[in-house]
Amino acid sequence: MYIHVGNKIIVSDKNIVGIFNSGTLTKSEWNNYIVEGMDDSVKSIIITARNERITSIVSPYTIIKRTQMDRDLYWRNKNDG
Repeated sequence: MYIHVGNKIIVSDKNIVGIFNSGTLTKSEWNNYIVEGMDDSVKSIIITARNERITSIVSPYTIIKRTQMDRDLYWRNKNDG
């Protein structure tokens, strides 16, 4: 299945490793290499199997709704550990 992630970009769901909220990633110093050079309009960061970073102005929740991947998703809003 192919997913429209925004910005006229379509990605195969087989190539997606993760769909991340950019606001969450910017809170950790460990993720600096991922969010480096990103502007404020970016809401989602998609990481592919080829270790590519695709940025999107579409919310990660909206992108996930466009898929059939919802049964295997894990949402975590707080740092539990």
